[in-house]
Amino acid sequence: MDNKKKLMIFVLFFLIALLFWRLRVFLFYRQGNLSFLRDITGLTIHHYHYGIFFILISALFLIFYKRNLFSIGLIGFGFGSVFDSFISSLLKSNTNRVIEIARYNQNFYLTIFLFLIIIMLSVIFYLFSRNIKKSKI
Repeated sequence: MDNKKKLMIFVLFFLIALLFWRLRVFLFYRQGNLSFLRDITGLTIHHYHYGIFFILISALFLIFYKRNLFSIGLIGFGFGSVFDSFISSLLKSNTNRVIEIARYNQNFYLTIFLFLIIIMLSVIFYLFSRNIKKSKI
């Protein structure tokens, strides 16, 4: 698998995570509803927690198995999950769910900016890897 394909898969799943979590919050939690898991356990599990879990699983795949579309897509989705809620998690936490969701939605443009920076860094790393391979030839 070439680096261009890896870049495309990573960026695609990185953006899918943004779309997935934003739609999920918009459709199910915009009124301040609690998720089933949060309602039952009382734990404030956010999607960056899920993202860290996805990154861990993909890292184990990369270390012990191999680099394939699944592991690269999983790590892209994990990073997308973490960085989607990164900006809003930097702000002071609030126990009021409606305020928490409003803060998450208010930071949409900053989150998009952060996503663009990460995608640009990914492209830069891809371009550097191409140049390194060409210079070895």
